[in-house]
Amino acid sequence: MLGPLSVAIGLAGVGDLLAIWRGRRSLRYLFKPGTMFLIIALAAMALPSGGTSGYLVLAGLICSVAGDIFLVLPRSRFLVGLAAFFVAHLLYIAAFALDAVAFGLADGLLALALLAVGLLFFGRVRPGVIREGGRAMLWPVGLYVVAISLMVLAAASTRQPGLVAGAILFFASDAILAWNRFVRPLPLADLGVMSSYFAAQYLIAVSLYAGF
Repeated sequence: MLGPLSVAIGLAGVGDLLAIWRGRRSLRYLFKPGTMFLIIALAAMALPSGGTSGYLVLAGLICSVAGDIFLVLPRSRFLVGLAAFFVAHLLYIAAFALDAVAFGLADGLLALALLAVGLLFFGRVRPGVIREGGRAMLWPVGLYVVAISLMVLAAASTRQPGLVAGAILFFASDAILAWNRFVRPLPLADLGVMSSYFAAQYLIAVSLYAGF
């Protein structure tokens, strides 16, 4: 069942990318959450053998699809969507922490690198954040950068290559989205955001299958 469901996820994801390419917003209401519901089904199939971390990942995916829905509405509820993804990252951090191995030098170096990247990136988007939502918007955006950085660090601590790749792709997806929104428009930004986002969530879900 893993194979056919993975194919369905791929087809639904391509459907969303085509809807973006053709400017068919109405189709995005079907394909964007539809792709995530299929990924949720993939994660749910790994339970209960996935243990507590599996249930936490499933909850994170559900929060993510809530965020997707808020962001794809005609009048985007950006802060509400951001809050939903913030909770998703907290759930992912908790899930990955359960599968972490001993903290080592590589993790410390990664933490420093993420701190540097996070500070530099936040400094770059800061003027655009203030311009769009005022200084009050800096706190939620800043906390989100911290959360997603910790999520990448937690994923790395598991030493699972697929999961680490998924976490990095999630970080990249949000970086493209933030740059496009707060710094300057990027060509084909939505395609970059969604292709990396779907791949990230798929890899996180499929990490629940031992040996995959």
